[in-house]
Amino acid sequence: MSDGQQVLILGGGLAGLSFAIALATETPTLDITLLEAHPFRSGTPNPMDTRGSALNLHSVELLNRWELWSALASHTGAIGDIHVSHRGHFGSTVMTAEELDVPALGYVVENHELGRALLARAEQLGVTVRAPVRCVSLEAGEERPAVQTDDGERLTADLVLLAAGVAEAWFEGLGIGVEERPTGNHAVVFNASFPGVQQGRAFERFTSHGPLAVLPLPSLTRSEQRFNVVWSVPDKEIETLGNLGDEAFISAFQNAFGWRLGRVSDVGQRSRWPLVRLNASEQYRSGFLLVGNAAHTLHPVAGQGLNLSLREAGLLASELAIAVREGQPIGQLGSLNHYLEHATDEQHFITRSTDLLATLFNRRGPLLDAPRNLSLALLDLVPAARARVANLGTGQRNARGSLG
Repeated sequence: MSDGQQVLILGGGLAGLSFAIALATETPTLDITLLEAHPFRSGTPNPMDTRGSALNLHSVELLNRWELWSALASHTGAIGDIHVSHRGHFGSTVMTAEELDVPALGYVVENHELGRALLARAEQLGVTVRAPVRCVSLEAGEERPAVQTDDGERLTADLVLLAAGVAEAWFEGLGIGVEERPTGNHAVVFNASFPGVQQGRAFERFTSHGPLAVLPLPSLTRSEQRFNVVWSVPDKEIETLGNLGDEAFISAFQNAFGWRLGRVSDVGQRSRWPLVRLNASEQYRSGFLLVGNAAHTLHPVAGQGLNLSLREAGLLASELAIAVREGQPIGQLGSLNHYLEHATDEQHFITRSTDLLATLFNRRGPLLDAPRNLSLALLDLVPAARARVANLGTGQRNARGSLG
């Protein structure tokens, strides 16, 4: 057991584990405990029923720094280029890794593979991982923040990270409000397969339903290519689409996506949930720090939610390492001010970018559609502009959103 300051992390999902690893890597003297309410899953799901996450290049750099990437690289699908188009309209563009002189624009990893690697690395670094342990209340106002578990155990720490998503009952107890903004859309997520060899091309397709992201997954055979699909669908259409049988759903998906990959061979289990933008009024209160989806939720159109959490984990780890070296208490606001400033800048930049992308291609009529379609066509003709847009997606920028 370390004699350093104590960090307690509530939530053992991808974000919570990432924060644990980042902190343990940068400051090995920290005593880190992670609590997860549910047992960690074991085994491997059906390849057509997995869920995936897109990792940008900055996230890959972080995972490499945390000595995780070598264990993950062989389980990822590389994105060599991204085809962007608008169904039923002229104008499209292809952004390529070659234009940026990078091996890939990003990578797609299945969540079970990422979670497995994160858990193993956290335990290797000496993080105490406890599951299942359910926390029922938070205690603020004392010298150190504390949490109460459902079996009556009281745990204290110098800093508590809330990484279990939006828990309004917890937030209310801390005096933190939550702004809820429905988007009027649902996300439909599933895997789809097509015949042929995986070429590593991702697709961002804007349809009359909403944005449709089709991301390449690692190949299982040379005769079939898998993709993870995230489809934004208006609330008024979700019941009709969600209740279709496989054959009818494949037909609807094929009609929206087109034939660039040929005929859809199969689709896996479909998940759906309402797209609601949630923002916490504060991210810090009395030794408790909201991180990951607890602090913000993003539209999934650009797949930036996990990338933002990883970036925040890296920022927090750097700031806490400074505080520990200078002998400062890590749970006090003075030690977290720089993190909160930089993280808020990142959150605002990514939120504005994804919201703009999600609404830019809404159906608005021919007079408004024409300039937008022309912009896509011009983007395809101007390599420098296309490269700048692609570079933004790789995460290679500073906290203010400028490239570099």
